Amino acid sequence: MEQYHCCLEEERSGLMEIKAWINHPDGNSLRDWVENTEDTDCCKWSRVECDNTTNRVTELDLSLERDRWMLGDLYLNVSLFLPFKELKSLELTGNGLVGCLENQGFEVLASGLRKLEELDLHYNRFNDSILSSLRALSYLRILDLSDNMLTKLSTDINGLRKLEDLDLSWNQLNDGSLSSLSELSSLRTLDLSHNKNLTGSTSITGLRNLKTLNLDGDDMKESILIESLAALPSLKTFYATDSNLNRTLVGKG
Repeated sequence: MEQYHCCLEEERSGLMEIKAWINHPDGNSLRDWVENTEDTDCCKWSRVECDNTTNRVTELDLSLERDRWMLGDLYLNVSLFLPFKELKSLELTGNGLVGCLENQGFEVLASGLRKLEELDLHYNRFNDSILSSLRALSYLRILDLSDNMLTKLSTDINGLRKLEDLDLSWNQLNDGSLSSLSELSSLRTLDLSHNKNLTGSTSITGLRNLKTLNLDGDDMKESILIESLAALPSLKTFYATDSNLNRTLVGKG
């Protein structure tokens, strides 16, 4: 007899809670996420990917699901994602997120979602406080915080020891942020482009495995930049177009 497979009830209920949250107060996104029959398979819903064997949700792409101009800002309740024990990728791009509810930041996922490797938060309105929440996600490999309202990185970001790809472009980061990146020894790709407050008074050091660095549109001083490049032994691709340097260096070394 053929066995019918569908998503877990716990996860289906969790998705319905996420739908209610992202549509608050009166949005109409995720229309195919419905719970009108017992055999509704949430693995077939849009924006959801499941493992073919376990039927557990592994990917959630909720990018641009909320009309931030009509519905206003939204605070993130990260505990909504706790039911998804095998979640590997979470995208929350462009939903007007301005921060996390008190005691409901990403730290609540530290012990429950240890398979989460990719987190996309770009094009929101997170400020520097998001970093203290993210530091507990020591297993993350890809993090996109581009196009937010970050001004300075703290040492909290050093908790992301397995991070390989970090996008911080289109923020307002200052030079003091660069020294906070020095402990991210697993980093392979770093995008700091279009941070106009980066002038290069502090060099980039400690990233011995960094292969790609993007400083497009920054106002880095050439002398400091050369010092930084010398301290990055694995660097292969470097971008600094549309900046004071106005050049691209490929295949350093």
